[in-house]
Amino acid sequence: MDIREFQHHLWQLFRAISQSLDGPLGTIVQAHGITMTQMRMLVEVQQRGEVTVGELSQALGSAPGNASAMCKALEKKGLLSRDRSPEDERMVLITLTAAGRGVLQRIEQDLSSNFNPVLQGYSPADFQQIIAGMEKLKEVVTSLQHALETTHGRR
Repeated sequence: MDIREFQHHLWQLFRAISQSLDGPLGTIVQAHGITMTQMRMLVEVQQRGEVTVGELSQALGSAPGNASAMCKALEKKGLLSRDRSPEDERMVLITLTAAGRGVLQRIEQDLSSNFNPVLQGYSPADFQQIIAGMEKLKEVVTSLQHALETTHGRR
């Protein structure tokens, strides 16, 4: 398969998956007063415990200014805390507040009650196949990235 055909299939799949997830998932998330992107940010902070704005922007693939603005909005909602690092006051550390943890917990409960009955219709082998396919995709994309870096590094 050449790169154009591969890219075409990927874009179609990504678009279909994104649209399928954003609809029902977005409805649940928005019912809790946040956007999908804000939820991604909250989950990232939850997983890391404490993070800088720069690390968040990199993890979300957004500009640092956009990540900073989103952090400020989530701080106004009481979901995130932004504090200066005691070691380096130039750095702002982002942490999840109790309210932020509560919102994520309520979203998770809503997702579980809505989607677990559907997911029970699939076997463990189905999920293993999906995960294996995603791992292989990550491997291919990483190889493409390395090839591009190697090519550009030689120039």
